[in-house]
Amino acid sequence: MIEGVIWDYDGTLVDTRQKNLEVTREIIIEVLNKRYEEFPALLNLANYEKANSISANWRDLYAREFLMNDEQRNYAGSLWTKYQMLHATRLDLYAGLREAIIEIGNQYLQGIVSLNSYAAIRDNLSHNNIENYFSAIVGYEEVDFSKQKPDPDGLLKCITHLNLKHTPGTIIYIGDHETDAHCASNANRALCKKKIITIGALYEKQQAYEHWNYKPDHIALTTSRILEIMREINLCL
Repeated sequence: MIEGVIWDYDGTLVDTRQKNLEVTREIIIEVLNKRYEEFPALLNLANYEKANSISANWRDLYAREFLMNDEQRNYAGSLWTKYQMLHATRLDLYAGLREAIIEIGNQYLQGIVSLNSYAAIRDNLSHNNIENYFSAIVGYEEVDFSKQKPDPDGLLKCITHLNLKHTPGTIIYIGDHETDAHCASNANRALCKKKIITIGALYEKQQAYEHWNYKPDHIALTTSRILEIMREINLCL
């Protein structure tokens, strides 16, 4: 049966696109000493979203769009929490997710694995009054910069923090990006007794997931569909 549920954060629990765009603009100014308008990916939200959709993770994005070398990307990564916390805007959960999280939390352990910062995630969970429903949060700070998603290290750490690594069972992993499905695939190869089943949280976004090389096991086009999928999975286990 299902033992736990692990969520991605950005684009899965909350819509962080505008905030992350503003943070990235400020990081670019500090690290490269250039105007953000020099980079097409930072001109508007549509460009930023498109650039993210074709990037494996933030390091890939920063190399691809801003031509940062490893040293610059490491410095940029060290600035993420600072600028996330300077942007005081707190974000509401996608509609319907709070109720789903509470229902899931009354049955299963829950965790979060994200390329965002632990402090920003914890602050926003508190804003939405759901921090007590998550037993583990793994932000980018806990994972080496070279081992971020799609490498499985963050997901495996979260499973360990939930004390589920060495017991047989199933974990649900919910994310909105191909990188999340890729990460789960890598984690499955590293686990012996555990199976990870993925749910793509697309929430009516017109994403061409059919062209992804790594596809989720299930697709949720609405937040309410997540609970339905979990019930279906439990019936099949």
